[in-house]
Amino acid sequence: MQTATEGTNLKESAMISELDLEIVNALQINPRAEWSRVADVLELSGPTVARRWSALAGQGLAWITPSPGPRYLSAGWSAFINLSSTPERHGALIERLCAEPAFGTVSLVSGPHDLFVDCFASSHEELMAIVTGAFADLPGVTRREVVFVTQLYRQASEWRSGTLEPARARLMAKGSMAPPPAYSPDKLDAALLEALARDGRAGWADLGTACGVSAQTARRRVERFLASGYITMRCDTAAVVQQNLREVSLALNVPATHVDEVGRYFAALASCRLSAQVLGAQNLVVTFWVRDYLEIQAHERELASRAPGSTVISRQAVVRTYKRLGHVLDESGRSTGVVPLPLWREAQ
Repeated sequence: MQTATEGTNLKESAMISELDLEIVNALQINPRAEWSRVADVLELSGPTVARRWSALAGQGLAWITPSPGPRYLSAGWSAFINLSSTPERHGALIERLCAEPAFGTVSLVSGPHDLFVDCFASSHEELMAIVTGAFADLPGVTRREVVFVTQLYRQASEWRSGTLEPARARLMAKGSMAPPPAYSPDKLDAALLEALARDGRAGWADLGTACGVSAQTARRRVERFLASGYITMRCDTAAVVQQNLREVSLALNVPATHVDEVGRYFAALASCRLSAQVLGAQNLVVTFWVRDYLEIQAHERELASRAPGSTVISRQAVVRTYKRLGHVLDESGRSTGVVPLPLWREAQ
């Protein structure tokens, strides 16, 4: 149970304790690890760790939710969308975008566009329907640019804050499991994903009750789709926990002979949140979390060295994020609610 002192500290202070940061880093590595395992790694008691996480989650400072896995694009579809809008309809447009389940992230950005949106769909047909139909009724849109994601080199679920010592981080790592044969999701898989979107740390018994099955069945199904690589779990945090990191994305046009090499190079950098090959005027999108915008110049110099002939199509710095992977955020970046993503719907 959260103590009054802990609750007050989290509510009134912009400072997050080192313990909180270590717990978050542990759950970035292994989001559904047993509290006893996290406690052993941090040399604490299980109840202490659980209480601290409950305080963070209760204040919207940290949360865990399903996310596309490394094999997601073999089962689902994704696109990045840049939008421009009339100033007087800006607020109404953001509200509509945040309410749409298919739009996972909605950010106000610098550069030639006003908003960046990432879009998820469980089939090509569904993605095309969103791209061709969902924008007709959106208020104030004056321009849109859609690029389709074709290959993922790194996803935000793989980003780590690095707070834990390397030896402790290795102890938190999940053991590898052989991926199951390809399969199609059913109604239960879809229901479990929605329940996990609302509480990514929900216990097996609670998941089973929410979906009308036993705890054992819930565990078996969740472990199967996590092992498949189609879906993973991800720990996200409010801005105060991110310790002044700034988000910047580069849209790049890299010669086809070098795009895989460059995509993998950026993916291996600790500051990289996303590295994705795309189909559009650009062919690679890379997102970094940096402490100084000047770090981006170093990345561009390295790009010119590794892949001569590459060009930067656009640079976007995030001004404010309104929604991140389904979680609706307030002005300080705290989660105030969730709109579950249609990552993987029941097979028809």
